[in-house]
Amino acid sequence: MRKISVDEFMFIEAFQRDEDFEHYPQSTYLDLKTGEVFWVFIEDDDAEMWAGIEPEENATLREKVEAAPEMYLEIRGRNHGEHHDILREFLNSNWTDDEELRVKAQEAYSGSIGGWKAEVNDQNVVNAYFDFRDRKIKELAEEFLHEHDIQPIWR
Repeated sequence: MRKISVDEFMFIEAFQRDEDFEHYPQSTYLDLKTGEVFWVFIEDDDAEMWAGIEPEENATLREKVEAAPEMYLEIRGRNHGEHHDILREFLNSNWTDDEELRVKAQEAYSGSIGGWKAEVNDQNVVNAYFDFRDRKIKELAEEFLHEHDIQPIWR
């Protein structure tokens, strides 16, 4: 397994993004030599409008990946259903010993994450979910990297 120093924040941002709600088609990549994480937009002008990346820089990044695809690992984001799966997993976990609170949180979910947060109306429950989600996303990210024979050294 290859050890690569990877910026944890940038990798997790790329890995957890909700692909179903992206306004502009884009891909994210991990440079397998440097551990750099970068975004490449399909349309160069979208890169500037959406992320402040100069169109020329976006074109250069895209050409770099196209010229040597074996040097980069595409980081697929999550689809919206996967985010809901994480919330359902949280709701069915042992996140609290308070059975009444657990049932209240479970009953508040009706298929919308935003609606659930509003319905549950308890910041401690929402914070517990976010903590769970962050741990789960990191676990899934590490599994993804291991599947590609990469041992991340988070920085």
